Amino acid sequence: AFGTTLAAPAAAGGWAPALRRCRAQRVGITSRAAASSSGRGATEGEEEEPSDEKRFGFGRRDALIASATACLSTGQGPEGWTAARASTELDAIALGDDGIPDYTVPGPYGVRRLPKLEHTCISCFPRCVGDACLVQIDAYVPSAPPPLPDTMFPLLGEDGAPLRPVAGPTRGALSEVSRGPYPLAVFTSGFLVDSEATASYCRRLCSWGYVVLGYNKRDGVGVAGGNALDDVVSAQMVDDLIGWARTDVLLAPLVRDGGAMDTADKTDDDIVTAPAKGGVYLLGHSRGGKISMLQACGDERVRAACLLDPVDNTVYAPLGEGFPSAVAKMRNTKDGGPPLLVVGGKYGGDCAPKGSNYLSFLEQSNPKSWGVEVRAGHFQFLDSATLVQRAVCEENPGVADAQVREVSQALMVAHAETVFRGVPREAALRRTMKTLEQSWGDGAFDRVNAQVAPGQKSPELPWVLLRDGISSA
Repeated sequence: AFGTTLAAPAAAGGWAPALRRCRAQRVGITSRAAASSSGRGATEGEEEEPSDEKRFGFGRRDALIASATACLSTGQGPEGWTAARASTELDAIALGDDGIPDYTVPGPYGVRRLPKLEHTCISCFPRCVGDACLVQIDAYVPSAPPPLPDTMFPLLGEDGAPLRPVAGPTRGALSEVSRGPYPLAVFTSGFLVDSEATASYCRRLCSWGYVVLGYNKRDGVGVAGGNALDDVVSAQMVDDLIGWARTDVLLAPLVRDGGAMDTADKTDDDIVTAPAKGGVYLLGHSRGGKISMLQACGDERVRAACLLDPVDNTVYAPLGEGFPSAVAKMRNTKDGGPPLLVVGGKYGGDCAPKGSNYLSFLEQSNPKSWGVEVRAGHFQFLDSATLVQRAVCEENPGVADAQVREVSQALMVAHAETVFRGVPREAALRRTMKTLEQSWGDGAFDRVNAQVAPGQKSPELPWVLLRDGISSA
């Protein structure tokens, strides 16, 4: 077993309180929630706003745009997100001896979740028509922490040169947090899985400085003439979302319009290198992993992808028109497509059968890809699985779902940082795996390395590193 569940550090406060405050101050719209807001930040796995305030009572989109733009443009942070709190959060992200941050904890950014948006996939026509082309989007945008006084008014040495803060590298790094634009990430859930079931992944990635889109499409029986949306249409929706995010009035200023070859001038307030800020990170679970790869192969905007227990064609979704094989497309794509992180569940069972599961994706993946096998079932990656999902798919009762998510999310962030921000791949993987072994391994790695008595079975590891993207590169 992984051992006892560790409490996840508090993530940044929700976007809703900041919106209510800016709405009251800048737009003059009164809200009962603005008066009763407590300023308590949301934690990992909690909803950012109450369910009865999903729409905030706006009658026109213009009012929403005005208030949201005021918040985003002025750098107004979420409730309770102060310089002191930012310092505390950054202190938790301890740098190792190799200078690699601890990716097992939330990052230095606040997380704002925008009100649910809707978009119609025009490019999907005529393969889908009417409401079948409608996509409901949950957008998560990072909020850079305010600079500390020591950063705004640095101490000068005898030679007149600024002295770096002596409180540690994390405090000094506060001034190095980018104010944007940021890389774009799109998370595609599995078949009939709501985007809320993977919201913690979106929040965690956003806290490290990524604009993340989770979405729901009208996929299921009774839609589009009784047919489920096929994989070709689903991949086209991802393509359409990438283009939409770069033109949307709220997201366009935060998302860099460029790909792997993108360049831009470097400014004093924008120290992250320009090539590291362009491009797209695709993520997906189950069928969503397959759809992400169908889009990633051949799309130069996509620089990396993260696949959580991906599933290719099976007896339930056989190869046919509209349902091509993502593994076959990887085989026919140069280098197998962009570098991947593949995290597979050992106990996928019939939901992720051998021959169509993560091992097939990893076999055809880019040589620089990472592969990890976790002792978990197919739906143990989700924030919350339904009773039907748990009944249909095999699980490992010896592993807590929360710990499966924490392992997957830490690797997800580490992988993204190596691609988009130039963090050394070998050092990032080594530091992250070492931290996970110490935190969630429950001593299993020490026991398996110890001498085993004759006839005694060696303990099963909580996870196994299948590929490090280094020795095979």
